[in-house]
Amino acid sequence: MTTLDDSRINKPHADLAAEPIGVTKAGSNMTKPLAIIGGILWLLVASPTVVESDAYRYATALLSLIALYYYMKAPIRPRTDWIGWLCMGWAFYVMARFFITFWLTPQHDIGASDWLYAFPFFFPIMGVAFLLYEELMEKIVAAYFAMVLIMLVATQHLRDVFAGETIRPLIMNNQIHGAVACGMIVIFTLFWLLHYLTDKSSDRRIARFAYIVSPFIFALCFIAIYGAKSKGVWLALGITLPLLALITLTYLRLKSGVIIIIAVGALLIAGIYGVRHNLDKTAGPTVSAALSMVENVANGHEMGGVVSNAISSNNTPVSMDERLQLWSNSWEVFSSAPIFGWGNRWLERWAETRYSHVQYTLLHNGYLEILVRYGLFGAAIMGFMLATFIRAVWRARKAGIIPRAAWHAYIACLFFFSLTLLSNSNNRLAIGESLAFASSAFACWCHMRLKGEYLTMAKVERKEAAVRA
Repeated sequence: MTTLDDSRINKPHADLAAEPIGVTKAGSNMTKPLAIIGGILWLLVASPTVVESDAYRYATALLSLIALYYYMKAPIRPRTDWIGWLCMGWAFYVMARFFITFWLTPQHDIGASDWLYAFPFFFPIMGVAFLLYEELMEKIVAAYFAMVLIMLVATQHLRDVFAGETIRPLIMNNQIHGAVACGMIVIFTLFWLLHYLTDKSSDRRIARFAYIVSPFIFALCFIAIYGAKSKGVWLALGITLPLLALITLTYLRLKSGVIIIIAVGALLIAGIYGVRHNLDKTAGPTVSAALSMVENVANGHEMGGVVSNAISSNNTPVSMDERLQLWSNSWEVFSSAPIFGWGNRWLERWAETRYSHVQYTLLHNGYLEILVRYGLFGAAIMGFMLATFIRAVWRARKAGIIPRAAWHAYIACLFFFSLTLLSNSNNRLAIGESLAFASSAFACWCHMRLKGEYLTMAKVERKEAAVRA
């Protein structure tokens, strides 16, 4: 025997995006107040890109509870497969190790925000929450961009930026976080606009809204990124923008696409030229010190000695000097337990490092944050988890379940964010945790839709719900 669900799974992928026959989705049965509350909660999940607060954590918890309630009531619901068990299994490992270490160490070590790495526990149920609100997502996304524009306008510092002052974009704890957020917003806005420019079947009211607000968002974000003077974000965006230009060409006719990209590029180059002295003042010493280190390594000097010399040199800028100390300490801690890391005992080992006097324990490198805690094992598990999510979203794009703009926004944002992790621990910040929740929920939703799974509030009513194989 083969069930209706089985027959859907065996159909070509393009059919999976269609509405299931005879099924009432849970989202369709949702009351209007709960739909509005859910929309607001999803906006709060994304809110760290405009306001750095813990609101996204509470929103995630509430969305998880709503999704769990509907999941338990649904007669037809997605099954937890190996991806879900991987996420929850990793979270169990993190928490079990945390509490065992806490219990057994005399000082009851708690590390520094180490429990955050158990957040993948919520990824599968957040995928269900995405499934629950999928019919509202286009409007929620439009509301997000309205929120972004309002916050950019309300917090703009144009006078300070053009006076050469360093500004803190949006409502963030420091300018680096604001610059990263603006970089992500630029990427989201680009593909949101491209979607409505090229997909004529989409909601035309939202399309007109996108046409109007996108140029203002672009302009305010680029001004804010310049004003924040974050060299790491400048570098990450400098690498990402050419890739965005190439992807944009695939959406537009070649001639018009080239003209648009040349025009935008010319504006950016003109802007960079106009502030070249300020750029040189901000980034020049760091670039010179970095090139000096590269030259010394190329000449055969040992890396450890090059780093030590750079730290002791008066020519190394303070921010670069502190990062080198943090990275040196981090590598020392990782090297002493490379396979499984130190867990929440890593601060105990940190106290024995060469530059333990440095005032920060935020390592300013997202990859080292993982390695010192969970070693190569943890990095491999988390890398595999991410690769699985990327594959699910890519397959959903190939199957026609999501528009290509959604795929490009997803992968381009992850690429940009991965570059920012080289110079800052953004994965330990609100903006990184929020991105993890939202992007993983989206990927889990893609995975469920690829399998033809839905969250329903009514069983399939069909005379031939089962047929012989």
